[in-house]
Amino acid sequence: MADSLYKRLYDFNILRRAWHLAIKDTRNDFIKDPFKYNDFAFKLEGNLQSISKALKSEEYHPNPLIHIDVPKSTLSVRPGSVTSIEDRIVLFAITILVAPRLDKKLPETVYSYRLKEKTDSRSLFKDLEILKFPFLKGKTIRERVDIVEPWYGQWPKFIKKTVYTFENEGYRCLTESDISAYFENINLHLLRDSLIKYLPKEQKIVNLLCSILEYWTWPTIHGLSIERGIPQGNDVSSFMGNIYLLPLDEEFIRFGKRRDIRYFRYMDDVKIFSKEPNIAREVVFVMNEVLRKLHLNIQGTKTMILEGDEIRDELIDNRLEEANNVIKDIQGNLNSITSDIRKEYIDKFKKQYLKIKKRNRIIQEKDLRLYRRLITGFTLLESSYMVKNILRQLPKNPDARLADSAIRYFRHLPRSSKKISEELIKFLKSPINLFPYQEAHIIMALRYLREISIETIQYARKSLYQKSKHWYTRVQCALLLTNLKLQPRNLRSLRKLYKDESNTEIKRALVGCLCQLGKDELNEFLRELTFENSKRLSSLARVLLSLLYNYNNAAVNEIASIFRHFDESILMDSYYKIEVIKYCSKNNVREDLLKRLKRIGRVVKRGHLREKINKTIDFLR
Repeated sequence: MADSLYKRLYDFNILRRAWHLAIKDTRNDFIKDPFKYNDFAFKLEGNLQSISKALKSEEYHPNPLIHIDVPKSTLSVRPGSVTSIEDRIVLFAITILVAPRLDKKLPETVYSYRLKEKTDSRSLFKDLEILKFPFLKGKTIRERVDIVEPWYGQWPKFIKKTVYTFENEGYRCLTESDISAYFENINLHLLRDSLIKYLPKEQKIVNLLCSILEYWTWPTIHGLSIERGIPQGNDVSSFMGNIYLLPLDEEFIRFGKRRDIRYFRYMDDVKIFSKEPNIAREVVFVMNEVLRKLHLNIQGTKTMILEGDEIRDELIDNRLEEANNVIKDIQGNLNSITSDIRKEYIDKFKKQYLKIKKRNRIIQEKDLRLYRRLITGFTLLESSYMVKNILRQLPKNPDARLADSAIRYFRHLPRSSKKISEELIKFLKSPINLFPYQEAHIIMALRYLREISIETIQYARKSLYQKSKHWYTRVQCALLLTNLKLQPRNLRSLRKLYKDESNTEIKRALVGCLCQLGKDELNEFLRELTFENSKRLSSLARVLLSLLYNYNNAAVNEIASIFRHFDESILMDSYYKIEVIKYCSKNNVREDLLKRLKRIGRVVKRGHLREKINKTIDFLR
């Protein structure tokens, strides 16, 4: 039956499943939503109903992307973007439906974004009770909701199979390559043709997908739209990119019938084994010819023909494997590690650390992968061993993945907070602070330190009011100030800044600060916020007003959620809600909040958070 998949697209179970996959996907976003999509989840059923209705009437229209340049360790950048939560739900719903049919077309030697073995079309429409919860744990989503194998399961299989081919099957030559600017150069006309080829009776769902992707294409310098490129940094794009390279897979299957080769692919990372050097060279020409037809190019600097021990050195990184094994061991015994065992683990990581070459230069590629895994290991052990080196590395290495690893590391090291803060502020004020993305993430790191220094506060305030600063830097500055107890004069100034600001993302971040307004002023602000043109702002107003008046027990449920498992970071990020709930007219709500704050106020370590808690306790008394 024609367009049968589109008729399933607006099914509520599909959209619920897509919501959970979308939320899981946001955890790796280049730009984090400061409210973690709580505003969308607050009216989840109604919001999904709106999406369903728009899809059913064929009137769904995508939202603009949020763009930011994401730096690499080579000092170059790649175009990063974030899709709206509504669009991501629709894209995941499409992927859920088309994946079972498209996955069958991929050869078994393609390892990226493969369907789980037990997934079938009937299971997607089962009315799972867990789908009705607005938020699920990542493990639950992976095990019960997701239909695709996780990358950390498939990547080791990919490497293991290539190593086995080299060591046990007699293939002594390896042609290795990947694709230059892969996601940016995917031709949407060719993608559509491929999807129609494999889904000939599903034109409506293919057209919807491609129309969304076409809406997001970058215009040229002259304003023309060239229908090329898909957003990076999300699972849907990775899956679609995988399908785009199917012609390459098919060509090498045909080539393999004439020549003795073994072909493996993980996304755009292609490895082809052969037994003769002339075939290894021929492979490059075949790959180049197919990619040209796909409007793609081989990345010359990463195209190599390796032989013998060169292959072993390229495929096998014992350092990384050893580090991963130690991390796995720590994670399995985290609650029973004694001081002596902890010291043994630290010594093992130190030995691995000493194997990293060029430690005083920019760390890249394999060394960077190992470096980041070691950061993970020292984070689990709460050891400050790598602090000095990371503080030296960050200013000269703007790699986004390194910044993310450093943030997670620093927030677990209270004793090093002062040194970390001093060095990071020193870098932010220096002329080599060139990448807005890196600047924003360093401010994020400062936000989570045990103590927020006067210099940090001054830098954040100045940058927030500086129109020339990148909007994402200003967002992080506003979020940092949200963590402080703000004076009435500061709130008046921030209220004026909010009124004068045109960027929606900055205004959203300022909402957290303005939740500290006095009761009457807050009420007035939230009423104004309700009538904002941007849904991203007005939806926040509805959430906060519900907390203020405890509509449908919203305040009661939120208090229970915030305090269910004590975590200072979660409490800090959620405190804007407490600032609102403290004005709730329901005595039982205020009494419950007071009791819980008094209980945890004694154990809070962050001085700025303790100060806010004490102020709230005084008010509630």
